[in-house]
Amino acid sequence: MHDNDPRNIFLNQRNIDSQQQTKQQQQQTASQQNAQPRTDAQQQPYEQRLEEMKTLAAKYQREGESQLVKDILSNVLEQKAKGQLTNDQLRAFAKRITPLLNSEQRQRLNDLVEQLVKL
Repeated sequence: MHDNDPRNIFLNQRNIDSQQQTKQQQQQTASQQNAQPRTDAQQQPYEQRLEEMKTLAAKYQREGESQLVKDILSNVLEQKAKGQLTNDQLRAFAKRITPLLNSEQRQRLNDLVEQLVKL
């Protein structure tokens, strides 16, 4: 049978439907990707971000918690001044990492976040 054979009407319609469905899925995927702006952190390769985190962890292991708190305060003040950080974002961050901490660390984090919110 040839493509123009009238007996192929259902096969042809199925092929057309399949092509349209594929185009719609591609358009939806493209629009979803465009609708979600990527941050710098998302654009960096995972391995690079992991290395940066390891470097920071090693730095603050050497310099101690007081230096970490100073750096956090400095960074938060700077970001708030630029309008790039809100209190809701601070609280959301704390909520995300709280499960990773022990009770003492949780308390210190909560105290720090409350101080940062007041700034």
